[in-house]
Amino acid sequence: MTTPVIATFNTGSSSLKFSLYRAGADQLAGRLLGGKLTGLGAHLKVDMDTTSESHQSQFADALSKVDPAPEQLIPELARCLSAAIDGTELIAAGHRIVHGGQSCDGPRLATPELLDALDKLSVFAPDHQPYNLAGVRSLATQFPGHPQSLSFDTAFHSVQPREARLYALPRELTVSGLQRYGFHGLSYAYIAGAITQTFSDRPHRKTIVAHLGNGASLCAIQDGTSIATSMGLTALSGVPMATRCGDLDPGAILYLIGSQKMTPDAVSDMLHHKSGLLGVSGISGDVRDLLASTAPEAEEALDVYTYRIAREIGSLTAALNGLEAIVFTGGVGENSQEIRRRVVARLSWMGIELDATLNESGAGIISVQHSEIAVAVIPTNEEEVIAREAFSLCRYAA
Repeated sequence: MTTPVIATFNTGSSSLKFSLYRAGADQLAGRLLGGKLTGLGAHLKVDMDTTSESHQSQFADALSKVDPAPEQLIPELARCLSAAIDGTELIAAGHRIVHGGQSCDGPRLATPELLDALDKLSVFAPDHQPYNLAGVRSLATQFPGHPQSLSFDTAFHSVQPREARLYALPRELTVSGLQRYGFHGLSYAYIAGAITQTFSDRPHRKTIVAHLGNGASLCAIQDGTSIATSMGLTALSGVPMATRCGDLDPGAILYLIGSQKMTPDAVSDMLHHKSGLLGVSGISGDVRDLLASTAPEAEEALDVYTYRIAREIGSLTAALNGLEAIVFTGGVGENSQEIRRRVVARLSWMGIELDATLNESGAGIISVQHSEIAVAVIPTNEEEVIAREAFSLCRYAA
């Protein structure tokens, strides 16, 4: 008797996370294995989160023989995943899709018509959406008949109050879809489900989650629901990121195109790939590099970064009408005790205080017992959210 399994794919512009989950009769039964590919389209590197050398070599050998692009890698990954553990049968796949627009307020089964509609949103997420969709299409071609689910980063925020989603633009533009959407929703959905256990003995109805990584955003969550978030129409907005600028006066765009005669494509490239921490420092977009540097430009970039994060927490506190807890997650949020320390230091006026030893450990609650607002580190797991949504949809479609 074979064990049904579901594969998940979280595709970015230069990396791809993948996992294999066992599907029980009535619920997702657990993760079997997974890993991450980096260097898509260039020098591919396979990093399996397993101690099995055979799995590492099996995947590395198989993937070295295909073009390092998502549309080639994902079908090969699906074959590797289904063959990695004896007695399993791949029954479905789940994919992260960055932008779902106005209509995708929850997971959807992939259809050619839906994929065509999502193509039109690539203009709002050029570094992610085309790669997300390419993987879905290639898997559909090589594994026909296997249902695929799409999990959207924007869906978690679709329940926000209308006033939080509107831009002050002509109404006809809003109707056409020009509004705030927010991103990192799969991460926030996971954290929202983990908050109660982490803060079991502390107030946490009003929580701000800081998802800090290569991309960065913050979200105000009340009773598990998104109330407001720092990102808007695109994943370019909000706080500064590794290479993305974050919020910018739209007049600056008009100036660059008008007075500086930059083309829209050149401006887009600068704002997406040459700004943020990299742009301010002129050194690197990696927080680790900047913390290790003695250059004043590196320190200035970190000052801008932590200042904007702290200021955003103040803004989201207003949206929540108060604050009871803060959660750090994402690659930087989970792993950089120094960034956490600097952000919280800017919020000391709120009565927040970290425990230095707990902050160094980087797990669970890291604030002192008498801190007026509890602070915690919770590792996120977008793949688990994708798998749960895939299971809920695909077990009926298989």
